Amino acid sequence: MSLLRDFEQRLENLLEGFFVRQFKSGVQPVEIAKKLAREMDSNRTISVSKIYVPNRYIIRISQTDAERLKLFEKALVAELQDFLVQHAKKEGYALIGKPQIKFEESAKLALGEINIESKLEGNRVEPIEEMERLRPAVSKSKTGKVENAYLVRIGASGDTRILLSGRFTKIGRAVDNDIVIPDPNVSRHHARVENTASKYLLKDLGSTNGTFVNGERITEYALRDGDTVVIGTTKLQFRREIGV
Repeated sequence: MSLLRDFEQRLENLLEGFFVRQFKSGVQPVEIAKKLAREMDSNRTISVSKIYVPNRYIIRISQTDAERLKLFEKALVAELQDFLVQHAKKEGYALIGKPQIKFEESAKLALGEINIESKLEGNRVEPIEEMERLRPAVSKSKTGKVENAYLVRIGASGDTRILLSGRFTKIGRAVDNDIVIPDPNVSRHHARVENTASKYLLKDLGSTNGTFVNGERITEYALRDGDTVVIGTTKLQFRREIGV
């Protein structure tokens, strides 16, 4: 039995038929479960050895749907939590604690509409050196050739390549960064790499201890292949590759 069908069956058994009568129209619990799974899949964060997913979810629904849910909201939340735990287990994701789910009503939403917001909170259970959000893997240069740019972490146990893709790559200690460095010498939002049409700009975001390139403290710097970047106690090398 699929996870979604199992979820629906358990909810029907729990509510002894009320589930079917109450949801002939409006928001459907199984649709909420589907959207939660998609939200989890779309907001993965990859570390050196694990794939983390959000553990906080806000589900916004219409005022009418919110009224219908009040009678058994706690039971539905518990089932949705179990569903997300099982989905994460099936996909090999790492969760920090049990997912927290909260329903909110919104006057902007029509009957049956669902809007979900998620985030990852808390300390990870492994000593992560850096993390990057899963994004498209390649871009193209003006010549039409595939271009990849990386920050390569230089470590005693080996080097780790961190792909730079998308317009901005945020670096810092806070978990909402694209590259997370859990170092007390690193500011919560320390620096940012901006991918422009022709170059990658490294910008310091007013950090306490500064951002350094090739031994010099910078506020803004156009990265070149082979440059060494130091943030806190972490040493990174910028690499740019253009292929066919």
